[in-house]
Amino acid sequence: MSGLRIKKYRTEKCYSQKQFASIVGVSTRTIVRWEQNETKPNPEEAERIAAIIGVTAEDLLSDTDSGEEFITTDDKITVLDRISENVNNLVTGQETINESLSSNRDIYIQRQDELISELKSQNVDLMSRIQTYEKALDTSKSELRHKRIRTIAVVITCLIILIIAIFTWIYWLNDGLKEGPIEMGTPSYSEVDDGK
Repeated sequence: MSGLRIKKYRTEKCYSQKQFASIVGVSTRTIVRWEQNETKPNPEEAERIAAIIGVTAEDLLSDTDSGEEFITTDDKITVLDRISENVNNLVTGQETINESLSSNRDIYIQRQDELISELKSQNVDLMSRIQTYEKALDTSKSELRHKRIRTIAVVITCLIILIIAIFTWIYWLNDGLKEGPIEMGTPSYSEVDDGK
């Protein structure tokens, strides 16, 4: 006897396992064991089940364990339709995903191109600024060099003028009087009056 057959008949009559167990006079666990082919009803229980669900005892006690005989052609068509519908849904879903990925890829590539273009523009601007700063730095260095040279020239010129002024002053002090060197603080011979 197939447990699948008992289950099919029970569900066709819209009995729960508990209700069916109560009607047959066995425990719910016994019904579960019958439907899972763990145990089989004894002949008396089989007769009661057959009477309750409205089938012959031969149909109920058949040795066929295959559940395939309970699947009707309509059931097979319904199952095939569901499988076909699920496959179509999968294909449609995959196409949607592919379109989304393709669209996202195009957007990503476009954004990447924009970023590269922007970076190139910023790089050109940065290079231009660097060149401007380098020119300004070179100009500043050149001006600083010229200022140093001018400062050194002015200092040297001032030193030369100072040296010339000192020599001129010394010359006037010594040779400018034509009487020889003058010693400061000591009277000359002509100025000494020795009383004669």
